[in-house]
Amino acid sequence: MYCVKCGVELQKGADRCPLCGLPVYHPALHEEPEAAPYPRCAEGEGAVSHGGLLFVLTVLFALPVLVCLVTDLTMSGGVRWSGYVSFGLLWAYISFCLPLWFKRRSPVVFFPVAMAALIALALYVCLKTGGRWFLPFAFPVGGALLLLGEAVIVLLRRAVGDRRYRALFILGGAAAAAGGLCMLIEFLLRVAFALPMRWWCLYPLSALGLIGAALIVIGLCPALRRSLYKKMFI
Repeated sequence: MYCVKCGVELQKGADRCPLCGLPVYHPALHEEPEAAPYPRCAEGEGAVSHGGLLFVLTVLFALPVLVCLVTDLTMSGGVRWSGYVSFGLLWAYISFCLPLWFKRRSPVVFFPVAMAALIALALYVCLKTGGRWFLPFAFPVGGALLLLGEAVIVLLRRAVGDRRYRALFILGGAAAAAGGLCMLIEFLLRVAFALPMRWWCLYPLSALGLIGAALIVIGLCPALRRSLYKKMFI
């Protein structure tokens, strides 16, 4: 056997070249694997369950609800102000904690659920305060937000692959639609609460419209997309 670097003949069993010092590799010898520097249990052999943490979060949400209800019943003799706290915490739990219980947390499913809970909260507040603004204001605004958000989520999930630049068109259209939603909100405020038209909606409409137009122009111009990607990783 000879050294692969300098060609000197090596003695049998030599572990280094006597001339250049190159380590000698013996294919017939099998090295025993060394002990792992960390326990095998830390290698992630099984999926980690978050059930305990979610249970603690559920208790943390339920505890203030129970305290508020008991305090309200004791001091007021009924459910007066505690309902607002309870429904508000319930909406927060549905929006942020409920998806964690499922392995597949699809926003296509959980976003409408969270928006429906928010609309239900607005209905409860309207009924408790004796107002008449739910149908002429809260319901159409909540429905418009639900439709716009769901459309954006569904379209963005389809904008994958080599044509990811299509997300620019989706976001640009969503920005323009959000500006139109501001006009709808001001109009519904005038209908529901008899407020005068101040045309404040023109400010977000112009800003969001400009942002939407810029995103669409970027999506239409490949050279501009490449330049922004190189400079800003967009």
